[in-house]
Amino acid sequence: MIIYLDTHVHFWQLERGDYHWLKPSNPILYQNYMPSDLADAVGAKHADELHGFIAVQAAPTVAETEFLLELASQDERILGVVGYLDPCADSFADDYKRLRNNPLFVGIRLDRAIFETYKDQVSDQMIVNLQLLEVDDFKVDLLISTEQCPAVLKILNQVPNLKAVINHLGGPPIGSGEIKIWSDYINKLSEFPHVYCKWSGMITPAEGMNPERLAPYIHHTAEQFGPNRILFGSDWPVALMAGTYEEVVQLFEQLLPDHWSDQERANVRMHNAKAFYLGM
Repeated sequence: MIIYLDTHVHFWQLERGDYHWLKPSNPILYQNYMPSDLADAVGAKHADELHGFIAVQAAPTVAETEFLLELASQDERILGVVGYLDPCADSFADDYKRLRNNPLFVGIRLDRAIFETYKDQVSDQMIVNLQLLEVDDFKVDLLISTEQCPAVLKILNQVPNLKAVINHLGGPPIGSGEIKIWSDYINKLSEFPHVYCKWSGMITPAEGMNPERLAPYIHHTAEQFGPNRILFGSDWPVALMAGTYEEVVQLFEQLLPDHWSDQERANVRMHNAKAFYLGM
């Protein structure tokens, strides 16, 4: 049986009030999504194929991280939480140490806004805080596009052993088909041995089951990162704007390189994620 560990799902309750990016104009996403909804999306037919999930932050607040950790404590399928901490805050170290007491807290995510703020000059406080994570071997998700790559590279040069994973292939311009600028940055990012790439968030920019649109970007990341530094993620429920959960998995399977061995494919489906987030 093929087994997956989905490293990128979101849960939210709108009434919590900190999901400012969610708008009523998007009725697919502007509703509550909880673990029971994900179970329904996966369906009984495929439930046995999923080893579990990593819940990833969807709001830039510590309160949402605590909300996700509470969900994880109630649902054994949620194997870990990638939460939020402000990397430039004086309170970073205290918040990190407190949350770290929870074994389900496995990472934080840094988004585009942070890197846009420091695209010209990196914050000394950010480097100090990320060095704390570097020493602790704690994981960082990077939500970036091509425009933020110069700032990310500046930061990684100062914390070269930071364990990080690029979300959504690094946001390539799939709609335009442009690849050169993005691929040059991917080459540089892949040179850091502790940086991984997450094949997630693919079906939405591809506008559905269109593997031919994704193939150049998948092939390039496969070549640069190899089968031991790539993770699978569905980006549910955002992916619902373009397809079902089952279609997300089908698209991923269609794009797996033919020349990879069964073990290498299993690594991407599950084992890399277990090693990266869970130390297993």
